[in-house]
Amino acid sequence: MKMLLWRGLINKSWEHCKIDTVESGFKIASEIVGNHDNNTYTVNYLISTDDQWNVQDFEISCEMEGQRKQVYGKKNGSNWLINGQVVATFEDFKYIYIAITPLTNTLPIKGLALHVDESQIIDVIYIDILNDEIKPFKQKYTKLSKERYHYENMETDFASSILIDRNGMVKTYPGLFELVA
Repeated sequence: MKMLLWRGLINKSWEHCKIDTVESGFKIASEIVGNHDNNTYTVNYLISTDDQWNVQDFEISCEMEGQRKQVYGKKNGSNWLINGQVVATFEDFKYIYIAITPLTNTLPIKGLALHVDESQIIDVIYIDILNDEIKPFKQKYTKLSKERYHYENMETDFASSILIDRNGMVKTYPGLFELVA
């Protein structure tokens, strides 16, 4: 088991994440506590991946100012069931991107296994649980060095250089997240 602690800079958050290696891949469990628009929130998520870090299922719950929200997804062949319904626009997607955690950047960084100067554009299920948004998203990852990736959000022109640790976990996501322990 690997345990991580990230500090979120924008939402003044703390995330405690546990990653367990299991026979079929990885089980990830995390809790995030933070502040969004002057409201305190708690987000818990569970993600199961295969041994290539491709997401197989996930569950995300949020409590903010007494209101609870939940989203869950399960890979079914090439389709995704989101809250029990097939969502055709997510067909063949391998990754999810939860907007308030750097962990979901780690999944494609580890899964794509890029070589230095190699890039790949991927489709992800973008989930912003705090703002009730789920949609398809395109991202581009370029491996700049052993410990640095260039991340591009193809939908908004946002880009950043992400530093990873020796295990491939996001260490520094400038202006957004820092690995504390």
